[in-house]
Amino acid sequence: MNKIKTFQLFETYGEQYQPYIPPVIEALKQNKMLDVSVVAFNKSSTTADIIIPSYRERRFKEKLYALTNRSKLNYLEIISLKQKVDIIHIQQSYMFSKVYNILQLPKENRPKIVITLRGGDTYVKPWYIKKWQDFYTHYGKLIDAFVVMSIHQKEYLHTKWKIPLNNIHVIPISFGEAFPVSEKKTETTILKVVSAYRMCWEKNIEGNLRVVKLLKEQQIPVQYEIYGGGADTGQVYYLIDKYNLSDCVTYFGSVRNKELKKRLIANDFYLQLSHSESLGMSVIEAQAQGLPAVVSNSDGLPEVVLDAKTGFCVSPNDIASAASHLIYLWKHPKIYKEFSKEAILYSHKNFNINKEVKSLKGLYCSLL
Repeated sequence: MNKIKTFQLFETYGEQYQPYIPPVIEALKQNKMLDVSVVAFNKSSTTADIIIPSYRERRFKEKLYALTNRSKLNYLEIISLKQKVDIIHIQQSYMFSKVYNILQLPKENRPKIVITLRGGDTYVKPWYIKKWQDFYTHYGKLIDAFVVMSIHQKEYLHTKWKIPLNNIHVIPISFGEAFPVSEKKTETTILKVVSAYRMCWEKNIEGNLRVVKLLKEQQIPVQYEIYGGGADTGQVYYLIDKYNLSDCVTYFGSVRNKELKKRLIANDFYLQLSHSESLGMSVIEAQAQGLPAVVSNSDGLPEVVLDAKTGFCVSPNDIASAASHLIYLWKHPKIYKEFSKEAILYSHKNFNINKEVKSLKGLYCSLL
């Protein structure tokens, strides 16, 4: 049986951008049924298998191809046809315009097109960016498969942007290989909370800090660590000062993923009251290490945290309930230990790399 030849398409490839992706790609490469090549446009992607040449070089080859084949295809589309690629999987979704021309060919004469969508691609960008609106309207039904993170994201993509349900496949991101880990025991002298996310309005920066503010007002000894960078970094500093939390909140900014995992385990609870979240990679990573999570009930988060079993789900604005749940688990070590155990079991069973790779391979096979 011939291997399924796939291009995994990126603008930039490497650990700096979504560090959980390269391990998945490497695992796909090890599969005997797949022939996987990483294709990247940015020359700094030194670990990519194929680097797309500069614009000038591409344009020359595209014009030459157009003269001899009477077809307006771009460089990526040309090499995909020449190498008889079965599937182009666009991992960085904003690159969807790279396959516009090839989508005009009959399906039997072109590679299947798969696009992985992150939360913002579904919940936010199409509301105000015309490029995304036009993409879903004019090309949504031509894409062979969309990969989304949660059932909620699938339903939203179908309901709001009219993508056919049978073209949407739920394949959650994974934290990596399953590893030995024991349930945690909570620190009894101080309530240690951590968050790690991109600093933007969707993550409800203020809501998370107001939880800590309430804990402090209730005379709970609390330590809160925040990790991550983004456009709204200034909001973090401002609110820490506004709510007089500098004695119990430390903002570390961005750290490498390996370092973040080490710092997660040094805490006892994970907090994330997002307004919008397709799934929540950091929540998964925290639970995989035994941290019970208190999160919002927004979008796909309830699919990551089993309410009242691995953590708690509350309204994004229900600061009192979030604080109450943290205090409850902190003051009941035996119950905390059970939550920690269930968090490990649930995350390791449902969000490990082997399950993600198996689902992707199954999708590729089904398309062919």
